[in-house]
Amino acid sequence: MKNTITFKYDLIETGKAGGYFIYKKKKLQFEALNASNPLGDLLKSMVDLVQTPAHLWGEENSAGVEWYCDNCVFTMEFSSLDGETIDFSLIRNTNAFEENNQPEEVIEGSIPLKSFYHTIIKELDGLIKRKGLLNYAQLWQKDEFPLTYFLILKKYLITWKIWTASMEESDILESEFMMVLS
Repeated sequence: MKNTITFKYDLIETGKAGGYFIYKKKKLQFEALNASNPLGDLLKSMVDLVQTPAHLWGEENSAGVEWYCDNCVFTMEFSSLDGETIDFSLIRNTNAFEENNQPEEVIEGSIPLKSFYHTIIKELDGLIKRKGLLNYAQLWQKDEFPLTYFLILKKYLITWKIWTASMEESDILESEFMMVLS
């Protein structure tokens, strides 16, 4: 499946994540602090869009997520009118708490929902293979990796027959699982 959006996410220092979205050659960088649960909020909103298909009842099927950092708020708004396409607005705003609240950078678009989900889950799959679940929790120092939402979404991708297993090996995850089993 060809992705039409790019997503990168990494833990850049203790309690801080960073990354970017690219859509139609426009790049929007973000940071997130552990004052909130950015990945948990994002993945939960993605699960909600699929598990509560409000569009089937003629209602708005939408979700919003805010990520906070030292000097800005990164807002993501998602909606789906048909369950097949996701409309999104990604907004980076350094003036979020000022009276003249005009967003500085915005990316808006519409892409196949399955493609969007695949892009997000593929990046996070790589993240936990590189960092490990225990290292993630230690570096993030607040919330654990939102494994339940991640696995629900990965199961959807498998059911939709668009998930391709990565051949990337993870000694970190393997040692964590061995610790659990012993």
